[in-house]
Amino acid sequence: MSSRSIRVGIGLAASAALVLAAVPAAAAPLSQPAEIRGPLPGGGQYVLHEPAQWNGTLLTWSPGYGGGGGTASAGPSNEVVSWLTGQGYALAGAAAGTGWAVEDLLVAQPQVVEAVTAALGEPEHVVAWGASMGGQVSVALLEQQADIFDAALPLCGSIAGAIPMLNGSLDGTYALKTLLAPEDARLELVDVTNEPARQAAFKEVLDTAQQTTEGRARIALAASLAQMPTWSQPGTDQPDRHDIDAQQEQFYRIFMWGAVSPRQPLEQRAGGNFSWNTGVDYTDALRQSGNLQLVRQLYREAGLSLDDDLTALNAGERIAADEQAVVYMQRNATPTGDIRGPVLSLHETGDAAPVVAQAGTYADRVRAHGQTALLQQAFVDRPGHCAYSDAEVAALVTALQDRLDSGTWKNLASPPALNHRADDIAESSGLERGGTFARHQPDSLLRPEREPDVFAPQPEERTARSGALPDGTAYTAIAPGAWNGSLVVVPGRPTADFASAGWLLQRGTAVIGYDLSDGWDLVRDRDNASAAVAAFTDIAGAPEDVVLAGRSQGGLVTRIVADSAPDWLDGAVPMCGGGAGAVSTWNYKLDTAFVLRELVDPASSMRITGIADLSAELAELDALVAKASGSAEGRARASFAAALSKIPALDPATGADIVDREARIDRYLAYMPFAVGSFVRAGYEATVGGTFSWNTGVDYERALRDSGRWSEVSAAYRDAGLSLDDDLRTLAQADRLEADPEVVGFVERTASFTGELTVPVLSLSTAGDGAGSTQDDEAYATTVREAGERAQLRQAFVQAEGHCTFTAAEEAAVFETIFTRIADGSWPATSPNALAGRAAAIDQQSGLTLGEARFTASLHGGMPARMWDADDWGSYGG
Repeated sequence: MSSRSIRVGIGLAASAALVLAAVPAAAAPLSQPAEIRGPLPGGGQYVLHEPAQWNGTLLTWSPGYGGGGGTASAGPSNEVVSWLTGQGYALAGAAAGTGWAVEDLLVAQPQVVEAVTAALGEPEHVVAWGASMGGQVSVALLEQQADIFDAALPLCGSIAGAIPMLNGSLDGTYALKTLLAPEDARLELVDVTNEPARQAAFKEVLDTAQQTTEGRARIALAASLAQMPTWSQPGTDQPDRHDIDAQQEQFYRIFMWGAVSPRQPLEQRAGGNFSWNTGVDYTDALRQSGNLQLVRQLYREAGLSLDDDLTALNAGERIAADEQAVVYMQRNATPTGDIRGPVLSLHETGDAAPVVAQAGTYADRVRAHGQTALLQQAFVDRPGHCAYSDAEVAALVTALQDRLDSGTWKNLASPPALNHRADDIAESSGLERGGTFARHQPDSLLRPEREPDVFAPQPEERTARSGALPDGTAYTAIAPGAWNGSLVVVPGRPTADFASAGWLLQRGTAVIGYDLSDGWDLVRDRDNASAAVAAFTDIAGAPEDVVLAGRSQGGLVTRIVADSAPDWLDGAVPMCGGGAGAVSTWNYKLDTAFVLRELVDPASSMRITGIADLSAELAELDALVAKASGSAEGRARASFAAALSKIPALDPATGADIVDREARIDRYLAYMPFAVGSFVRAGYEATVGGTFSWNTGVDYERALRDSGRWSEVSAAYRDAGLSLDDDLRTLAQADRLEADPEVVGFVERTASFTGELTVPVLSLSTAGDGAGSTQDDEAYATTVREAGERAQLRQAFVQAEGHCTFTAAEEAAVFETIFTRIADGSWPATSPNALAGRAAAIDQQSGLTLGEARFTASLHGGMPARMWDADDWGSYGG
């Protein structure tokens, strides 16, 4: 922290006087560790544990909720504090305020740093760390006072902030009250007057509901909307994914702790209610929770209509927030993700207060600010809140120290590296070792809101309306007061809430988003695009220019609509969706599943197609992936399977291609269930009435060579001592899968392409998309080129890992590009540099925080092995 001034409310002289008054000899180095305590200018106290030989790093500890008053502590346990002091760290902490003491700690911790500086000299590094609420404080300190704090180490922290955390709680309690006790006034949702009575009333309703199948189903729905984990109870085994009763029991047991969390003390701090559920679509929220099938099965067993209950939730009286209370909570503190120093966070996957999705949302915010390289997140796969072992915590501290010293993460925070570090520390020190660090990709929060304009009433000149299309599909339409006549239609966004929507409205463009079907009813989704335009016209008038822009399933719908060329369409921006068409895409996904099954465990009952029991199918797929990951032979065969879908391998933190082969295979295995897509296939098969994928006649040797990964797979086989030739012979002799020709005919006509574009199309894809690699883009470009419409197509790529992981800046840049093409009749520059420059200009001119732009050169993984477009229609005969 050298060469920086410390801007806090206590001067150095006064700070030194405090320390000297507490321990007269504290200003000089001691031969033995020493504990120093003293008062803080704003009230409360601090503690400093001074090492015998200081290494120059100061750790400042912020306690969790309820731990801010009383005696100051400097770490999560006496054992950790003692060990770290012995390693040369200075540890300090503050006790300032009680309850939700975020505001107090944000003031106190810089004063602690100044007091320590007066006593020991200026630290080389200052690390803000803390647990739970203290973890939130630690990242807020790094963001708000980067001239004082160099890094942050939040443990089990609500690092996305209290606003989304309590919005999630509101969703859960709103659902529970609405469905189980709508007239019970004791169940205060916000503006709480009696917290103990509220808690007791919710527990009474919860306990009663748990005694009936209907009540248990509704508890599961409410808990899912609050994103409660299905494994939350320490001391219990993780429920099998098919054991819905055990998962529901975990929901019941965590609901009071996770969803009915104390609200009154936070509202008193904020001066009002800072939570809202206006505009929330609970049908969409349940779908995004990942628990739709679990909840649906519980409802089915209870004889209840899930659709009726979701309709009741969507029709219920909503709650608005007090804007000033929201502003208070933003300031104290809702982290933005705008960091200038490294952050290493630690989370239990089964935490409920906060849920682990807080980690995902914080990572989203860091990514939006272009600081992904500064963030690492570590996970232990177990239930509980802040129940870390001493060696686990010590491993995190020393890993962060190495990052500060070296200036790079390298592999310091990978699970193997952290496990090795924790093992060494436990063995040499006797600190409790605990469990195992594990790889985990957290979801993001369903309610990631942090800005007050998310919930505030729209300006009077803005027209906003939600409703249903003729077939009952939900939509939201928003037209700005100074509407310029342009409209973006977004399939898959029924709340019109997407990354770049704020910028579009600012530029004068209207938006309408509509929901997509379950089961990939792509004909319905296609037709609803026209219905959405008609609905918008009824609300605000006929648009002059219409762009369709969906993501994932909505991206495929966008391509389908562009191919059908409705007269209202002026341009299309398909994002991360299905450029190869459904026949080709699901054939190469079949190839991956087939190779995995036949080579890893031919006795597996995974059907691949004709899925009758989805739960059993997913269990078999997970078992195959687990078995493959457990041996060198299985990993080699997984690399073969991955090659047929061209699953990418990019570093999640940097977006760079992973070079190390074993690390690449780790990414293949992580993406394998997503890439195979059994969950989507089952629904699509049910919609179209049969199987539409096949592998009769496929030469898997040729397919592997065409994948471009022959050398990589061959090397993995050599290292595992396997014969690739033997496995190729096994595949050649294996029974193949056939499709229903009539169903294939329907799918090819409704979800593959002619390429005969009549409007400009600008696609946006990520280089590291495991659901559909950039081979899909090459397939689409080939189809368009062969149809003679090459001039209508441009393609943009983002160097990032993940499915549809675009920033608002990247989306805004492609929207501006397509609107320029529509207006001028010719394409502006679409090179990566041109798109990045456009994104930077938009970000600067808009005054919004849109994030970084990571455009890269055209990336194609080659053609899909079994491309299928209009030239192939009708050629499959079974």
